[in-house]
Amino acid sequence: MIKYDNPAEDNDFNCSDYCLSPREFFEKRRTSKRPYVFDLRSSEAHEEENIPGSLSLPIEHFETSIYQMPFAGDILPYGGEDGEVLTAAEILYDNGFDSFNYTDSYEALFSNADATYLTITSDAHKKIDDELQNSDELKAVQIIIEPTSPLKAIYRPELVISAQEGSIKLEVDGVEIFTERKTASYLEGTIIEINDEGHLEVRNPNLSISKLNGSLEEQIQLMLDEQVNPMLASHGGNVMLEGIKDSSAYVRFGGGCQGCSMIDTTVKQGVEVMLKEAIPELVGVYDVTDHSEGESPFFTG
Repeated sequence: MIKYDNPAEDNDFNCSDYCLSPREFFEKRRTSKRPYVFDLRSSEAHEEENIPGSLSLPIEHFETSIYQMPFAGDILPYGGEDGEVLTAAEILYDNGFDSFNYTDSYEALFSNADATYLTITSDAHKKIDDELQNSDELKAVQIIIEPTSPLKAIYRPELVISAQEGSIKLEVDGVEIFTERKTASYLEGTIIEINDEGHLEVRNPNLSISKLNGSLEEQIQLMLDEQVNPMLASHGGNVMLEGIKDSSAYVRFGGGCQGCSMIDTTVKQGVEVMLKEAIPELVGVYDVTDHSEGESPFFTG
């Protein structure tokens, strides 16, 4: 098994300046305007389980890929148990990157989840206590998280008898909270509160899906901002709304999507499907991009 050098021995590089706790790592990912998360483990490990939206870049290919790293944005690598991330951090530092942070290992991101990931308001805490005490069976709260993109999800609470299989457990102010491990990366920053109807509600600033309202243009723009562009960002791409005509949206792609040979599939099977499912009044989506001018397409024909 490969062991990687510890850059702490480098007099010019202090790894502790860039190391984040698991909670801080997820918080950075949640609040950054441009997070770029890289998985340094093997491609097989990444395929089996990963942080949604992370890009697989095994450590043995990291240094040769450094020229492709984004200078604008926050680079957030994570690795396995063998110190890969320390080597990656030193490579970033030596190549002039300063907007990056890392955490110890992928496993630590989940095994170290604790009460600091969640907040329960006093009203919500009382309601949970009352409902659990008045039930002979219900014992805990399961937070159901349904991801819609790497950085957006739908949250809902459910009082349960026991945890679903594959869940991790947290105890927050005396309340047992469960959530599935596979969606735990959406947990940090979550708030359990009471909504206007008096029911328990779970939301996460920056990650919760906003309710669609307003004009057709406003609804489309919200979908592009919260769901479509975070998805395209993993390929270095983006899409902008150019205008609305006859209840159809006209969009322009940029970055890795401009000139991409898969753009027709992206539009018809990706963007259009997502928008029309969320906004029934939308008739169609049309691409007005000049793809002949694309300089760095993600896929080339």
